[in-house]
Amino acid sequence: MPMYLDEWRLLLYYPLGLLPSLFFTLRFLIQWIRSEQQQKSYVDALFWKLSIAGNLLLLGHYFLQGQYPFALIQTGNAVISWRNLNLIQAKKPAAFASVLALFALSFLSVSLCFALEARLIGEIDWMRAPQSSKAPPVNPGILWHAIGILGQGLFASRFWVQWWGSEKQKKSELGRAFWWLSLMGSAISVVYFLQIRDVISILNQSFGMIPYVRNLMLLRKARLQHDQSPIDTPAASTGDASGRS
Repeated sequence: MPMYLDEWRLLLYYPLGLLPSLFFTLRFLIQWIRSEQQQKSYVDALFWKLSIAGNLLLLGHYFLQGQYPFALIQTGNAVISWRNLNLIQAKKPAAFASVLALFALSFLSVSLCFALEARLIGEIDWMRAPQSSKAPPVNPGILWHAIGILGQGLFASRFWVQWWGSEKQKKSELGRAFWWLSLMGSAISVVYFLQIRDVISILNQSFGMIPYVRNLMLLRKARLQHDQSPIDTPAASTGDASGRS
């Protein structure tokens, strides 16, 4: 492998890795504060703008570190974040077919970039452990890599589940499935990243756990309040309507 590539990986490992964690932490901190203010799980356009910024920066980090599966995950997350922003802000959201085309184009572009890098450096390593120092990178074996992909797969699936729900309702929402997948995927991923000593990813995965739990608590509280609230009977509803008329 060319020495200059290792030097760039070392040089940009922390800046390009830590900056996305700041965006991700900020989005959940703001979302948490606004949810506490409204006493319900709440999401707005700023959440998705910060998400896009973090996704693209982390995509660059994973590309530089040579971690193809994680780069694909961030690519998909970036498109989903854009789609949620599109649903919130656009008067006429993009057609579903256009969103699917954007997914395909984005995945293809990232894959071609990895293939080009592999050709230029004469090395094909699509899932390497990060190199954060001059010490040799850790190679934990295929089982640990499988655990890591499982954790990141669960973590990434939260946005796919959220995206599908938003497409059906034509509005951006974060439901219980999103927060449960966030919590489970994050916990498994932290175990994997501890094993391969990936400091950046440990920080990225750890910061959000408290907001995940708190949003689940707020959703449970809202559900209990809904279950305990009196339900209008058909007769009462009819009487109310006739009274207004």
